[in-house]
Amino acid sequence: MNKAEKQAIAIVWLKRDLRLTDHEPLALAQAQGLPILLVYCFEPSVMHYDDSDTRHWRFVYQSLQDMQLKLDGIKAHIHVFHQEVLAVFEAIQQQYCIKAIFSHQEIGNKITYDRDLAVKQFCSNLGIAWTESQHNGVVRKLKSRKDWQQRWKETMLQPANTIDL
Repeated sequence: MNKAEKQAIAIVWLKRDLRLTDHEPLALAQAQGLPILLVYCFEPSVMHYDDSDTRHWRFVYQSLQDMQLKLDGIKAHIHVFHQEVLAVFEAIQQQYCIKAIFSHQEIGNKITYDRDLAVKQFCSNLGIAWTESQHNGVVRKLKSRKDWQQRWKETMLQPANTIDL
């Protein structure tokens, strides 16, 4: 199947942002007018990293279940994988034409940072637009903390991003 025959989609990659209200990546994806695939990956590399704990993953799973209950009414589904996200995106790309990926920018550890660099390269290689939304006051690769307080204030005063459920 060539790229022209594949259905175009947008992906919302859920990371640490397991809620449906005030979710900028989901709002941005809805604005695309494309079918949306909601994806969460229990990534073995992240789950087995030293800063990980079973209690955390139990909470993630329960949060995903709660979100899914809310989505059942509109017949939407969160696709949950126990696999590295890059392998999941590569498999999805085999079946669909991924036009865009939306996620929150994750501030985590070296494993998640390196993973995000690999996803960025994957998207760049395939011409996929990846939009990372900031969801807290931490800014990756900030050269100076000089204007940090002003940036934080601007971020926190932004109106909530609502979505149509």
